[in-house]
Order: sequence, then C-alpha cells, then structure tokens
Amino acid sequence: MKRLLLSIGSILLFSSVHGQQVLNLITGEVRDGFDDAEPICTKELLEDGYLVTWDFTEVYLRKDEDFPGCVFWRYAGFMDTFEAGTPAFQYLINWLEVGDLTSSPVKIVESNYVDYNYQLSPAIPAQPISQHPYEEVKRIPIVPYEGFLPESIIKELGVSKDATGSYVGFIVYPFQYDYEQQIIRAYTKIVYKVTLSDSTTGIEVLKTKEDMPTNSFTLDGHPAKGNAKSVIVQEGKKRIVR
Repeated sequence: MKRLLLSIGSILLFSSVHGQQVLNLITGEVRDGFDDAEPICTKELLEDGYLVTWDFTEVYLRKDEDFPGCVFWRYAGFMDTFEAGTPAFQYLINWLEVGDLTSSPVKIVESNYVDYNYQLSPAIPAQPISQHPYEEVKRIPIVPYEGFLPESIIKELGVSKDATGSYVGFIVYPFQYDYEQQIIRAYTKIVYKVTLSDSTTGIEVLKTKEDMPTNSFTLDGHPAKGNAKSVIVQEGKKRIVR
C-alpha cells in the first residue's frame, strides 16, 4: 500500500450556493459543481486469471444539511451504503467470468491513497417499502469505532451462476474512514488479481456481468451518473464499456 501524499489538510469552504464541490484527489484542488471525472476500471485477461485496476482522480463532495460540518464523499457510478449508525461509505460490485470454478483467490497487488481531513456523514438508512404500519428508520450519528473501516477495500462475494455462465463477485470500496481522527483515506489506484485454475485459461473472450447499481438515483436524491467506465484489455486492444 502506497501513500501518494502523507496527508492533505482540507478546509471545506463550500462557496457554491448548493454546497456541491469537486475535489481533485491528486492535487487537492477544489472547484464548485458536481462534474467529477468518472473512475476508470481496467480488466486485463492473464494466462492464470484477471488483473483489475481502478483509477480514481476526482470525487464529488456534498454538504450534509442534517449533520453540520459533515460531508458526503461520492464517486460517479458507485452506490451508497445504508446501514444506520455507520459512515456513508460507497461501493461497487465487479463480476468476472470464472468458468466452472467454485471460488477464485483474490490478492491486492497495489494500492495508492491520499489522506484527507474531513468529517464524513453518517449513512442514510434504507426505508421499508411494504411495512404496515409504516415506521421510518431514523438517521443517526456514526457509532464510534477505532481505526479505519471498511477493514478491506476488496471483499469477495463468492461465485454466482446464471444462464450465461459462472461469475465471481467482488465489492470495491474506494475509500476508508477513521472516525476518531476524522480522516478519509481516498484511494487513487487499486489493483487486484483474481487467480483462476488451469481449466479456465482458455477463455477467448473476456466477459463481464453488468455492474450494479439498479437505481438511477442515490439515497439522498443525488442523480447517479451511470456505471463507472470499464476498459477491457485483451491481446493488446482496449475498448470502453459504459
């Protein structure tokens, strides 16, 4: 794991009327608006598996009207977590074809990050849609904890099968949060390798299952900008998949 900069102390000014800004993760520069650059995912087919690379350059910031001093930290195409009392994390699920395998080992081979001093907002909990009588799930402050969460930026979901084949799923978390120090650890690059057995090395076409989300809006009403860009690399060629 490599830290690009030791730490950048950030002063949240929110000079725009609606409290919406874009932060450049590399330079620390902030501008008004919400036109942040989409993360890029590169999936490379190897002889023994896949090499997946995520590159993050900008993040969208939004002032939290319900919790003064807090900020939502968001990326285009990523979904919000919704467990009450936890930080407002984001995630995205990657699916990779694995043939007849029942599991595929994953290893993080590179990760670069920058630490920013921001107070992260608590998650907006999901509300019941069929409960009767209806009882609102209240939004509450973050329950205190020690260290950085999530503990791992890549989490394996196991193998899923459908009519088109078998796929292994991985949750990607683009940042972690230290509640006590109020530090957001924003990753600028995440590279992980998924190893397949010899029986699957003959795959000629790299197939990817559609990444979630299923909704066009995030939980706080901010329009989702579509899935993060995916670049498939095979036999020296690249193509963008939206």
